[in-house]
Parts: sequence; C-alpha cells; structure tokens
Amino acid sequence: MDNMVFQRDQPIVVKGNVSSTESNPIDVSKLSATLTQGKTSESVKAKVAKNGSFTCTLSAQKASLNPYSLQVQYAGKTVLKLAKVYVGDVFVAAGQSNMELNYVQYYENATYNFGNGLITTGDLPKPLVDDNVKFVIANHDVEDTDFPLSAVNQSADAWLTADSTNSLHLSYLAQQFAMQLRAKHPNVPIGIIQTAWGGTPIRRHVQGGDIYANHIAPLKGFHVAGVLWYQGCDDANNYGTALQYESQMTALINQYRNVFGRKDLPFLYVQLARWTNYQYTQNVREAQRTTLDNANLQDRSNVAMTVSLDTDKGTSALIHPLGKDILGARMAAQYLAMENGTKNAVSVPNGPLIERARHTVDGKIALSFQIGTASGLKAMQPNYTKSASASAPDYTKNSKVTPLDGISNIVIPTTAALQGFEVANSSGQWVPANAIIRGNQVVLSAANGTPLDNLSGITQVRYLFSGNPKCASMLYNDFNLPASPFITIVE
Repeated sequence: MDNMVFQRDQPIVVKGNVSSTESNPIDVSKLSATLTQGKTSESVKAKVAKNGSFTCTLSAQKASLNPYSLQVQYAGKTVLKLAKVYVGDVFVAAGQSNMELNYVQYYENATYNFGNGLITTGDLPKPLVDDNVKFVIANHDVEDTDFPLSAVNQSADAWLTADSTNSLHLSYLAQQFAMQLRAKHPNVPIGIIQTAWGGTPIRRHVQGGDIYANHIAPLKGFHVAGVLWYQGCDDANNYGTALQYESQMTALINQYRNVFGRKDLPFLYVQLARWTNYQYTQNVREAQRTTLDNANLQDRSNVAMTVSLDTDKGTSALIHPLGKDILGARMAAQYLAMENGTKNAVSVPNGPLIERARHTVDGKIALSFQIGTASGLKAMQPNYTKSASASAPDYTKNSKVTPLDGISNIVIPTTAALQGFEVANSSGQWVPANAIIRGNQVVLSAANGTPLDNLSGITQVRYLFSGNPKCASMLYNDFNLPASPFITIVE
C-alpha cells in the first residue's frame, strides 16, 4: 500500500500470489520488483513457491524521509505501483483496549463511560501531527486469511499519515511512543501496525487463536523494529486464566519474534494499571513480572516491562485510565536503550525488580533487587493528579537526555516511610511490615500493632499486591521508576 513503511537495515520483502492457468500461463521468470529513489534503482526477480506465492527480496536500506517508489512488473509491464513507500522503524501495537484506545472508537462513542466527569476530552493527549509517522490498523475481523484492513485504511487504500484527523483513529499509546522516537531520531520515519482488539483474552493472540491467525501470522517475513503490548484485563477476571497468563505471555513473545524473524526482537509491554473491578488483576501483574525471567523465553534480552501503578493521574476508577503519555515515554526510553545495545553498557531503564527475600540473623527480612534496578532507592509519593505529564525532551540542547527526562510531576518528594509491604506466616495470615531502605536493599521488620515480635517465622512477602493499591510512599530508583508489585517466598 502507498505510504507504508519498511524496516530500515533489514531486507525489504515483497510477497504476493501468482494465478497461472492453461489459458493464461504465467512465466514466473518474467516477474520482478523494483525499488527506486531518485536516480538509484534496484530490481530483483521473484522466487515462486509451489502454492503460487512469490517473494521478491530487495536489499536493506538506511532510514530516509524521502520516499521510494515500488513496482512489481511482469514481462516488463508494471502490474502494481506504490508511488510512495518509506524506510524507517516499524512497530506492532498489539493487545486489547488500553493499547487500542483512540478517540474515534472510544471517546467519540456516545455511550462511553467518562466516569461521571472524572475525565473530559480536554484531558486527552492532543492527536499526533507528524507527516513522518504512518500507520495501518487491523479491522476487527477474523474471517479473512489476509491481514484485514480497517475501514479508514481501505478508504484511503494506503497507510495513513498522522495528522489531526487521521490520528483520531490511532492508539494513544502508540502515538505517544512514536512522538518520543521521532524527537530522538528526526530523520527516521515511524510506521505503526495496530493489531490491538479491545476485550480480548491473551489466548486469542497466541498460536491457535483467531487474532494471531488473521492479524499476526499474515505479517510473517515482514521486518519490524519491535512489538508494543498492553493486555491482560480480560484474563484478570478469572482465576484460571490469571494462573495461565505467564506461560501464555512467554509463548506469545517467542511466537511473535519467530513471525518477525528475530529471536531478540525488542518486546515492550505494560504491566496492568490500577483497577478494582477484576478480582485477579494483581495475579496477572505478577505473571507479567515473572515473565521477564521465564526460562522458556527463547531469548531474555530486549524484553522490558513498564510499571503503570503511578501513571493514571487519579483515574484508576476507569478501566481506561489517563497516563498514556507517561507510559509512552517510559516504553520509548526502554526501546532507545535496547537500540543502543548492551555493548555500549547502556542499561534498560526498569523500576526495582525483586530478586530474593531472605531472613537476617536479627529477625528481619532483607529484600534484594535485580542488578541495574536498585541504584538510588528512595521513597517517593506518586502524584495522582492531572498535573503529571510527559513530553518529548529537546535533544538539540542535550543529546544525553532520554524520554524519562520529559516526564514531569510524576512523583513528589516525601519523608514518609515506605508503605505497601506485607508479610505472612505459614498459616497465610498477612500483616503490614515496616520497611526501610539500606543502600540497594529494603529491610522489613515487624510493624507496631501486629502480633509479631520479629519476622523469623515469616514465609512470604508481598508489595502493593491488590487490584487498586493506594500508597502515599512507594519505592522508586534513580530512574524515577517505581518498583513492580510482587509476591515472593522468604529464604
């Protein structure tokens, strides 16, 4: 389609089908594809499979704001011409409604729940206006064997350009992510393939599921820069699906990476936001956290989770909270660190991630966190007001800034002690615990008013382990990123 974006620095693959009959035979040796930009042109002959499909593989190209033209030819005659295609970075935006969330499908709907005025359209991010961001949206259709196009893409017969009208159809989170990357790389176009579908469980997005079959599998052979994922609410309404979530999430990451042909493809996902209405939200959050270290991941590198507990700006009563600008900035910071590569000793920004809990000789419990996540531990108060926001930093003034530097008013300094830590003995009774920071650890002790003199009999520890935790003093690190909620045994 016109306006589509191919992934930079990867072979450009053009696929199609050949229909040859006795009355109309096709000589496949006469089929080719040509990519042209200015006076530079490359043509390659097609390779045809037994099922009649053909593939033309063109050379990888560097990113360019200037368009190419792409033609498919038979016997010297053009049978398909795309006047403008681009080379840049392409991302898949997948999941359910908090990824799909856009103005037209949601907020423009007369029956949409604004929480009795909790939010207004004035609280929503401004639509992205950027000629160098293009996008295509999958329709809610699982009948077609090919990638089903949304009505707006069908009408345009093209990938859409992000402008004040078109962007009303595009995921707010994907828009905010793209805005951050465009600020960092102004000479790199961004392409978004949106496959998200509200109200869907993860089983529909993995192999064997209809969304996978019709939205993801047809993209096999197409190269992308990464996958953005936000999903899990639908699986938090049932204990069985919550328990299965980690294994399905692990499988999904492996499967998507296989489709796009890169075992270490960046995969960035959002841990579920605060919400009360589903009983097992905290269990899905835990599954999302433990997926990061699941032994069944084919490659654990370039997988990152964004904690969202502090991003809703006080709208946790809504299943679609505010804060997609903050999530987009955090995810962009993670992607840019991955892009820079571990060979440059750049750590991917994560909040503190629990590694182990162990008893100490003086009847306390010491919590240790994964390397790279526990530097500069501190207690901070999350700002649950609409003054919290994120914008793209100005890289022309300081090339070393990251999207995290564009986040403002997300936390408030506090002198209050850490909150949200609880401990349980072998009988499973949970009680609050005192928590203090000691270097890169958190040390728990028995809290006043509990039946514990010390924590020597404690077998489990948890942190902010509820659907909608309310906490005035949360654990952060020097990235100003919050610790993930967790539940773990004590050694």
